[in-house]
Amino acid sequence: MRILTLLIPVMLFSCTQKSNNSLSEEQKKKIQGEIQAVITQISEAAAHVDSTKLFESFALDDKDFTYVEINGAFYDQVAYKHMVREFYGPLQSEIIGKGKEKYTFLNKDNVLWNYSGLLTATFKNGQQATYDPFAMTMLFRKTNDKWKVVFLQESTQEPADTSKH
Repeated sequence: MRILTLLIPVMLFSCTQKSNNSLSEEQKKKIQGEIQAVITQISEAAAHVDSTKLFESFALDDKDFTYVEINGAFYDQVAYKHMVREFYGPLQSEIIGKGKEKYTFLNKDNVLWNYSGLLTATFKNGQQATYDPFAMTMLFRKTNDKWKVVFLQESTQEPADTSKH
């Protein structure tokens, strides 16, 4: 009984203690601001279908880089760059709309960012496709004092064919 009396407080105390690896709210806010700048660069590159500017935000030299397409296919750096160039070819713009964002701080150098909103692609021929809902998950890694995307997964459904209505 005596051991149980000591064991319960020890278990409760250990379960409520923060890890030494946790970040302060001030650190999280600073990191979030730094990552938001990269997200803005990605959004602006997409809006102008500028693959060169887009690729600057990605750690394409990192062996861990992975892109997961909406159909579940995995892409490495080479396949991702090829896919983006082909997708951007017929586009005039790609607008990532306002949506919900969530940051998960894994540690001081790795942050998971989740987005849920919509994406509108405008083609050079004037047609538009809206993907709603549209979601992204990106893993940002800080390397050489810069935040870069090492993992990206996009999720959506094909846009509805409104030409039949």
